Amino acid sequence: MNSTSKLLIIIIILETTALAWLIWDKFQQKEDFTSVSKELTEVKSEKAVIEEELQSMYKQYDGLKTNNEEINKQLDAEKEKIAQTLEQLKHVKSSDLYKIKQLQEETETLKTIMKDYIRQIDQLNSENIKLHSENTEIKKNYSEVLAKTENLNTIKDSLSQQVKIAKVLKAENILIQPLNKRDNETNRAGKLNKIKVCFTIDDNVIAKKGNRFVYIRIAGPDGIILMSEESGMFDYHGKEIAYSSKRDLVYNGQKTDVCIYWTANSEQATGKYDIDIFMDGSQIGQQYFVLK
Repeated sequence: MNSTSKLLIIIIILETTALAWLIWDKFQQKEDFTSVSKELTEVKSEKAVIEEELQSMYKQYDGLKTNNEEINKQLDAEKEKIAQTLEQLKHVKSSDLYKIKQLQEETETLKTIMKDYIRQIDQLNSENIKLHSENTEIKKNYSEVLAKTENLNTIKDSLSQQVKIAKVLKAENILIQPLNKRDNETNRAGKLNKIKVCFTIDDNVIAKKGNRFVYIRIAGPDGIILMSEESGMFDYHGKEIAYSSKRDLVYNGQKTDVCIYWTANSEQATGKYDIDIFMDGSQIGQQYFVLK
């Protein structure tokens, strides 16, 4: 092969290589352009998502109003932060990846703060509902005591004082279990052997502490108080009234669980039985059960 042929071959190889490089470079530029376009599209989409989340939070804050003025001021301050973040977002270019990332992190922080406020407000609402329920229960007890025929005059004279005491001393979670001779629960009047009354005396730093008695009065369907060997009389606002059974305990101002038993000495009638619980000369709880 002469020198001219060799030179020609070298030129062809060089041109082929250059052409291949140009084709690869063109392809690479296209891939880079596609990648950049895709990234810009995702950034625009992320910017729209951030804006939507901020606007949603801004609207939600309008509904997070409470009766607590301090919390309302804090809610207004957080709402203003969201408005400022929205304003910043409007002036951020879609190509400014760093700034959009910052605003995204700030939006997540604002979401976390709002969730905490929602939790606090839900807790406050729950406490308000509980207080309203307790107030309703006290009013109900007041009405039921007022409607009783037995010892009407005595109860009427002491209603005002009784309601005041009920606010600071109360029997909760009252559970009544009519039991047969095998200590199994029954709702049959003919099978009744004893009545078990369990409850919790609420904690109260105001109430007197030390040894005292808790009494239960069980009124049958005819309104007559059920009596037995463990029954007797106790002082209720200066007058002696009957109790079905009692229990001595040491009350230290903390929650105290109590169970009191009454044993039947004859067959009982069917119908509704009312149970009143007394402590320190005042009614602290009331419940009923039905025998068939």
